[in-house]
Amino acid sequence: MNILYLNRGMEMGGVEKCIIQLSKLFRSNNKIIVASMGGELVRELEKININHYDIINTDSKSPLDILKNLNIILRIVKREKIDIIHSHHRMTTLLAKVVSKFIKVKVIHTQHLCIEDKHRLTNLALKNIDTIAVSEAAKRILVERSSLDEKKITTIYNTIETECKNNSVDNILLSLKKEGYFIAAQVSRVVDYKGVYDFIEIAKKTSLENEKIKFVLLGDGPELNNLKKIVKDEKLEEKIYLLGAKDNIIEHLKYVDVLLLCSYIEGLPLTPLEAFSQGVPVIGTNINGTNEEIDNEYNGYLVEVKDVEGFKNNILKLYNDKTLYISMKDNCKRTFREKFNKNIYLNSHMSMYNTLE
Repeated sequence: MNILYLNRGMEMGGVEKCIIQLSKLFRSNNKIIVASMGGELVRELEKININHYDIINTDSKSPLDILKNLNIILRIVKREKIDIIHSHHRMTTLLAKVVSKFIKVKVIHTQHLCIEDKHRLTNLALKNIDTIAVSEAAKRILVERSSLDEKKITTIYNTIETECKNNSVDNILLSLKKEGYFIAAQVSRVVDYKGVYDFIEIAKKTSLENEKIKFVLLGDGPELNNLKKIVKDEKLEEKIYLLGAKDNIIEHLKYVDVLLLCSYIEGLPLTPLEAFSQGVPVIGTNINGTNEEIDNEYNGYLVEVKDVEGFKNNILKLYNDKTLYISMKDNCKRTFREKFNKNIYLNSHMSMYNTLE
């Protein structure tokens, strides 16, 4: 089977990590090609000998750019004898759908987010296309708001890579752990909808009650400089540590005691799965997708969006109750094994691909 994974870009994000994961899982018995606008993770594709083709800006409304992309994708399908285009972005799926009118190729789409807008465009792109939703919430929104056929949508939960060749860990995190601090971390892009400013408030309030708890933020993004200024201006440098983006989150999570997920919108975030695999409880916002991962009071806690007090109280609860904490760590590992393991993910995708042939 020859599969083309198509996406807007290959930056360091959850969608892109899923493409890397699928490429690794299917490359042994299939020919895998990836096409996107490029990005940091193209190097990861090169390491596993996956060919990458460049497309141009999928956000462009220029008819000429759209025609160029259609031509690029059509040439890739012909040259590589592609059987299935598996697209991971709404606009690239629309392009693939048009290409499929001119050449025999099957199209499948993965919906990674619980979308809040552009439902008509979503209907146009995904109508009559076999679709994977990464959560039941994402599926429900596609059906209810984008008027798509429920029978064409299958929910497949994400998985993550549990092994990493790069085992280096930030020295600041190692030092904090060596000094015996309890580490609360957020791992995300540093953008507003990830609740990064809430994270700062949670850290400030929790630190006032317990100085043995330190906070680290792993990630990069447009709000990072603003956060650095807040931390400096409010003299929080010994409470909050902004460590930047890391390409080996699994290794860093081995030194984290609790993961925070302050997001306002998700699809099925990967970081909680990474945390569960390492036995790290997660405190997250009670939003679509995330609330299908966190089983409240079993492998973590769900709190309402912007509920700084709720985050603080649950962090303190885990710090103060060692028996509860150890039990929850075991539950995290069990959740990952039973619900999000790699074999379930592989077999579910293979089943989808086979139904398209």
